Amino acid sequence: MATLFRGIYEHQLDDKNRLRIPAKFRKALTGEHGEKTYSFARGLNGCIYVFPDEVLDEITEELAEERMSDSSYGSLLFNAFVFGAEEDAQGRVVLPSRLKAMAGISKDVVTIGRGKRLEIWAADKFNQFIEDVNYDEEFKKLGI
Repeated sequence: MATLFRGIYEHQLDDKNRLRIPAKFRKALTGEHGEKTYSFARGLNGCIYVFPDEVLDEITEELAEERMSDSSYGSLLFNAFVFGAEEDAQGRVVLPSRLKAMAGISKDVVTIGRGKRLEIWAADKFNQFIEDVNYDEEFKKLGI
C-alpha cells in the first residue's frame, strides 16, 4: 500500500530554480534501495502533481486500457506531461520548465499532501484558490 501524504509546507525555489521536497514527504518517495522513485505531472487547477512511481504506474496502466476508438485528450495530455524527478545529493530537484511555467511558479511555493500524491502550487495561486472556500460546507461534503 502506498504511503498517504498529508500536511502543507511553504517554501521557496532557490536561485537555481531548485526545490527541496519536504523531508517528511521525501522519505515516502524513496524506493526500498534508497533510490528516488517519483515523477512530476501536470495537475488540475494549475498545480503540479508529484506521484510515487508505483502510484503513477497504476494510473498509467488504467489509462493504457483505453481502446483506440475511445482515445481521449485527457490520457494524451496526462501522459505527455509526466517527467521523472532527478534529485541532487542535497535532495533538491529542478522542476520541469514546462510544468513550472504552467503552474505560474516563480519563487514561493506550497507543497501539499493529497493522499496518494503531492501537489506543488505557486503560493499566491494556492492562496487565491482557497480564499473564498467555505470550509464547513466542504467538510460536510466529505462527511467530516
